[in-house]
Amino acid sequence: MDAEDGTGAAAERHAGWNELFFDLIAVAGVGQLAHLLHTGPDWGAVGLYGLLFGAFWLSWACFTVYGDVVAERTSSFALFVAMAGMAVMAAAVEGVHESARANAFALAYVLLRWYAGRLWRQGRSLLVVPDWPIAQYAAGGVPWVVSLFAPEGWRYWLWGAGLLVDALLLAAARGDDRERIAARWRARQRRHPGGPGADRPLPELREAEVDAAHLGERLGLFMVIVLGEGVIQVIRAASDQEHWDARLAWTGLAAMTLLAALSVLGVRRGAVAFPQLLAGGRPRWVLLCHALGSAALAALAAGLGRAVEHAGGPLPDDTRRLLCAALAGYFAVTAVAVLPTLDTPGRARGLLAHFAPAVLLPLLLALLPVPLAAGPVVLLLLLATLWARGYRPERAG
Repeated sequence: MDAEDGTGAAAERHAGWNELFFDLIAVAGVGQLAHLLHTGPDWGAVGLYGLLFGAFWLSWACFTVYGDVVAERTSSFALFVAMAGMAVMAAAVEGVHESARANAFALAYVLLRWYAGRLWRQGRSLLVVPDWPIAQYAAGGVPWVVSLFAPEGWRYWLWGAGLLVDALLLAAARGDDRERIAARWRARQRRHPGGPGADRPLPELREAEVDAAHLGERLGLFMVIVLGEGVIQVIRAASDQEHWDARLAWTGLAAMTLLAALSVLGVRRGAVAFPQLLAGGRPRWVLLCHALGSAALAALAAGLGRAVEHAGGPLPDDTRRLLCAALAGYFAVTAVAVLPTLDTPGRARGLLAHFAPAVLLPLLLALLPVPLAAGPVVLLLLLATLWARGYRPERAG
């Protein structure tokens, strides 16, 4: 419950110190994940990156939504446990091709999902959050459990299946979760009438809602962390160069300007920024788009580091395709997130007029059959971003 100021209006809630400390694990995790794409990414590396990023983001989101809903009742111990488990996941990323580390990653993820589900029991009540159905449905974790015992060749397919189940739950869950969950509890007692806890009454189901403004701020902070990884990659790549010249300078400047433009677009500007989009409605859909968009930006961060490394010559084709596909994917996901919030065809046309070129230009740049220098590639991506930044829904139509 928000506190009230002297005028009787509810005080705006912001991220607390515990939440900010918890986000430090996201800093470490995003850095580890970006390194999967830093050296010559191929399709296998991109697919593995997507799986690991999805699991890491979902672990972060489970505890972030929990803290958003229960507010001042958030357990500091629970956040510490979450940090410990996500630290294991982050540490396992570098050697995840080995069975031992892959199993450690999967086991940590499964245990975090199980523990996060238990946190929704508040005394004799069970909180049901329609905007976060994953809290009450653990089906997405089952393939991860199976992967611990399955042959190695099945591991990544099972991980992908688990994430797909959770994505479908997040996108397509209905609004009658409270009734369905109550039916599940009653059916469980009928199946096990004499089992442990059979003499206890069913928990009271209480429907809870997310604090959209606060959760939007948390999503924005995660996006800042992802963009910060891009800043780190650019600085590290520049510092490793033996010779500093004009090409390195303007490539690095273009990369930093690109990150700054994306910060304004995705965090600060109300038209297409994820914090404001979440406050505008449809939290489940915005959360799903945020996962995809932040994954694209983290991939872009890795590509920018490689671009600065090759500022003095042609950019490797795999890095060029990574950069272009990541930026195009981010703009496509953002457009999909924004479209449901538009109330007139004119505003939808205005959105497409700015975001369609921002998607198509990077894709065309990725498909060019000739080698290109790193600087011009980053500069063209910056131009696409600046064009998308020109979108103003109030002027559309």
